[in-house]
Amino acid sequence: MKPGRTAHPEQSMTSSAVRSTSPTAAIRPSSTRMSPVTKRRFSSWVTIRPPRSTKDMGGPPMGRFRRKGFRGYCQRESSKWKSIVDTSRYAIVDIDFGRALQECIDQVGRGRVATCGAIARALGDIRAARSVAVWVAAHPERPGSHRVVRADGRPVLTSASSELGREGTRLFRGRVSADRILDSLEPVGFLTSLREEQQMLSTRVVERGDDQQLECIAGVDASYDGDAMYVVATNLDAEKLIPVEISAVTTKAEFPYIPTFLAYREFPGIEAAVRRLNRRPDILLIDGHGRLHPALFGVACHVGVRLDLPTIGIAKHPLVGRAERSGPMPSGASPIEFGGQVRGYAWTPPGRERPIFVSIGHRISLERALEMVRASTLRGYPEPLKLADRIGREMKRNKRNEKREKGATR
Repeated sequence: MKPGRTAHPEQSMTSSAVRSTSPTAAIRPSSTRMSPVTKRRFSSWVTIRPPRSTKDMGGPPMGRFRRKGFRGYCQRESSKWKSIVDTSRYAIVDIDFGRALQECIDQVGRGRVATCGAIARALGDIRAARSVAVWVAAHPERPGSHRVVRADGRPVLTSASSELGREGTRLFRGRVSADRILDSLEPVGFLTSLREEQQMLSTRVVERGDDQQLECIAGVDASYDGDAMYVVATNLDAEKLIPVEISAVTTKAEFPYIPTFLAYREFPGIEAAVRRLNRRPDILLIDGHGRLHPALFGVACHVGVRLDLPTIGIAKHPLVGRAERSGPMPSGASPIEFGGQVRGYAWTPPGRERPIFVSIGHRISLERALEMVRASTLRGYPEPLKLADRIGREMKRNKRNEKREKGATR
């Protein structure tokens, strides 16, 4: 779902005190009067203004993400904003999923087929089997795609039967016979390399932080509509939990969704949205796991380490670990143990039936992480993430409505 890695920002929202970018939105009271060129978007309190000139189209270059500081920050402050590696977003390994998958498919000769599971194992993780099927279905033109079948022998592509027939592979009741299916392929190590990178970077996670008073608490969330990804970063006043500024980026997700590899799908969009905030977040809540991850390096850790920000992972479903038998603590949270250590908490917020799962992302202690999540939650889910999710959904709905309107005028 996202490593074609070129984020093309289409929308950005910042405070009205900052110069317009492409295009810019300002949070205003509903009573504010708007000019004739103003277009309402996302809700009654968000407006979007087109840039006045090409000069106003500024902002960090999303193609390579070389900008290391927030716009509006002075130079001495921006020098604190460093990536742990070089200027590329993924400096250690190649994350071209399509190319790695094609290497696997190229091993399947005429008259033979391979299952999505066999290809996933060659990539390095059986959990990628579903993503293989989704990718093949979306790219029927790629060489050999007709030779990819599901576990029961049914081709992924509905149009594959004729091509398979020309190669001497006949289908019986829509399925390829077992003797035509390759049991294994030569490993290409694609996901293995990504896991090794996660394990290496996990040693850079800092599980402590300062207890200074926070002024702002931020959250970032991604919504999807097909391969379109809408990433929203919100910055809220830590005490009043009201929005200070909002940034949004629309981009194409080219890396597929593979469980435990979410960061490689979402990080480019998250980085773009967070860097477009004018104020550096005191702490950033991530909709995804942190240390509660097989490699102890979920998306919250990935974002925190790569952007050198204090981050907290918050997820709705468990990925690893088990709740300790000792039961909930006085805070109402149950410790979750993984690998012999407490790596997170399961906590049920007010107004929610099921727990959410809190873990360290980077530069914060576990107790402090739980404290921050509890303090920023009024009902159901932390306010920064709840707001980011709502705006992302409205962006997606507005885009669908635009497409519907265009179709109706043709």
